[in-house]
Order: sequence, then structure tokens, then C-alpha cells
Amino acid sequence: MLRWFPEKTKVHAHQWFFSTACVYAMLMVPLAMLARHGYGPDALAAPTGHAFEMLFGFALALVAGYLLGPMPARRLALFMIFWLLARVMGLVGSASWLTLVSNAAFVTLFAWHLLPRLWVAKKWRNRTLVPLLGLICTITIIIILMNQLDYRGLHRYLLDESVQLFALLMLFMGGRMLAPAVAGEFYRQGKELEARVQPHIEGGLIVTVTAAFVLAPVATLVSGILLIMSGILATIRLFRWQLWHCLARPDLICLGLGYCWLAVGLVLLGGVKLSGGDYFSTAVHAITVGALGTLASNVMVRVTLLHVKQYPSRIPQIMIITVIMTIAALMRIGADFSVYREIILVTAAVAWSTSFLLVLFVLLDCLVITSFRKSVRQQSLAADKT
Repeated sequence: MLRWFPEKTKVHAHQWFFSTACVYAMLMVPLAMLARHGYGPDALAAPTGHAFEMLFGFALALVAGYLLGPMPARRLALFMIFWLLARVMGLVGSASWLTLVSNAAFVTLFAWHLLPRLWVAKKWRNRTLVPLLGLICTITIIIILMNQLDYRGLHRYLLDESVQLFALLMLFMGGRMLAPAVAGEFYRQGKELEARVQPHIEGGLIVTVTAAFVLAPVATLVSGILLIMSGILATIRLFRWQLWHCLARPDLICLGLGYCWLAVGLVLLGGVKLSGGDYFSTAVHAITVGALGTLASNVMVRVTLLHVKQYPSRIPQIMIITVIMTIAALMRIGADFSVYREIILVTAAVAWSTSFLLVLFVLLDCLVITSFRKSVRQQSLAADKT
């Protein structure tokens, strides 16, 4: 199969991973809804199966597309093959050892290719991506192994606590995307944004979320307090970006909304730990649907548009995509407090899939533009030679 890809051809990872992750996101939530009523894959019927695929399937594909960058097509094809095999094996046979092997192969390739490149960073805050991503890759394998060995309690615990790791990853990457973009808009307006990356707050976020994760098994209350503190720090950081000066840039407002969901989700998750675990699923979905869904859809659109030299601020679909994703998050959270839970859950699932369907349209349109430009360039080179 790898012979189909010329050895010297390079492809940007986001061109493959974003489109594939988008399709998977569209299908995964409706399939989980059907599975709960006996019409979908058994692996998605349990909350743990759905949670694993949301975090270690969809979210990891997004991270791979964003961080891997350009690479030889054959190597990228190898990444894609293992990721797709892991998803298929996870859906058709959650107890199969092929699920463990394929997931382990993907995260090992991912870590081997990416982590040495990130370790060269000079600042400790930038280097924290290495242990964070390394821990996420390691936990991927451990969670599947615990499921295979039938340690259900540990399997569920690791899945629940891993949400904090992905929250920290979004805090870091979301901040690194928003800060320069907002600063650029301020510069365009003839102003200066003093609070950009905000290293002290970013360092505080890294410390509080990491400590909350480490202390969770031995000091749940302390872990909850630390998560609330991290949510407050994220709110302060977002407020200092002064997004109200960027109302002419809907793309930045939408990214800010995703970051806001992250802050709210951390506070809710901390509150749940302090209250003894009530409405844990509600807090988690504020992070996974609200924050992850909003940030993922916006990042995919933004990165893809910039790659084909289009301005995200001029694409009206970004606002529509974000509004629909916000509806999905509010419906999913509201379902836990309503007697019409199933109807509201279906509404949330439809909104989630619709949002990513619109994202897919944008991505495919950009792929067509890229292919057209490449064709024109080749024709121009052929004409010059003649």
C-alpha cells in the first residue's frame, strides 16, 4: 500500500488527519447514541468506550494533525493506517489484542517522531509538552491494557482523570494560538496588547492542573480546589486578552469562546470533586463537547484556511459552526437536568455532527483549492520547459 505514495512527496499532516478526524467526529457520537439502544457498535454502548474514542481517538488525531507538520507521504500514511486500524479494532472488538497493538503502534510512532523535536525548546513551559504528550501516549496503552485484563475500576479511573491532561493540552495550545493572533489584531488597530502568552499565568496553569492530576488518587478535595484555581487562572488569562476589542474578528471570538468553555469546565470539574462526584459527566462534557468541540472545529478551519492563504476572519461559516457547537454543548449539559434527557441528547448529537459536517465542507473546499493550485503550477512548469 505504501508504494502508492512517492517516496519524496511531502504532505502536511493536517490535510489528512483533520479531514479523517472530522468524519470520525461526525459518526462517533450518533453511533454511540445508537449503541446505547442496541443498534450500534457494542464498544460505544458503555460510557467508557465512548470516552476513550473521544479523547484517545478523535482528540489525538487532532493533535497529530496540528503538531506533526509536513512529512513524507509514506511516513504519514503509516501514521494514518495505524490510527484507522485502532479505530476500527476498537469498534468491532473492544477486547481484541489488536486494539492494543494498533493503538500502541500509533502513539509510539507519534511520540518517537514528535517528542525529540519538542524537547529542544529552551523554556521549561515549552518543554512541558514533552512529558504531557508522553504521559497521554503512555496512558493510552495502559487504559486499553487494564480493559483487556478486566481491571474495570482502574480502567474507569484513568479514563476519568485523563480529561485533565487533555484540558492542560488545550490550555497550552489554545493560549499559544490565541495570544499572537489577538496581538496581531491589536497591532492592525494601532494598539498594543501587553498581556500576550502571560508566562506566569501559563506556568500557574501547568502547575495547578498537573498537581490536581497527581493528587487525585490521594487527596481528592485538594485536587478539586486546584482545578477550580486553574479555571480561575484561565479566566483571568482570557480576560487579559481583551477580546472585546476584536469584535470585527469572529474567528478570534470563537477561539475565545472555546477557551472560556475550558475555564468553565475546569471549575465545574473541581466543584464535582469537592461535592463527592455528583454530575461528573456534566463537568466532563463541558470540557469535551464545549471546549474540545469548539476549539477543535475552529483550529481545523483556521489552520487549513491559513495553509491555502485565506483569512479565517472572512469565512462566515466559522460563526455558524461555533454557534451550532455551543448548542451541542448546552444541550448535552442540560440533558443531565431534564426529564426529556433522551430527546435533548439526540438534539446535542445532531448539533455536534452538523457542526463537524460544516467543518468538513470547508476542509474539502481547501483541498480542492490546493489541488487546483498544484495543477496550475505543474502546467506552468511544463510550459516553461517547452
